[in-house]
Amino acid sequence: MFQGELFWMVMGALSVLIGIGATMWAKDLGLKMNWYKWVLVVAWYLLLLLTVASPFTLIGENEVGAAYRIIPFLLVPTIILGVALWRVLKLEPKK
Repeated sequence: MFQGELFWMVMGALSVLIGIGATMWAKDLGLKMNWYKWVLVVAWYLLLLLTVASPFTLIGENEVGAAYRIIPFLLVPTIILGVALWRVLKLEPKK
């Protein structure tokens, strides 16, 4: 049976590892990160967590039809905003 507490503990641990890895990843790619870019990355990551958690919460409440309807509603904007965020992160300042 699904244990909600274990799921959220694992999600929290993975979020910490992803946060640590994101700083190393940005340095390896040579991205010039400042505070507003980090705010955008964190906001997108929270949207990604919402996109993952919402359908599974609905499935756990036996609302499978609602889960199938919310997946494209959340997934499409998450992908579009992720691509836009990547373009902002790769944007080089003019010299």
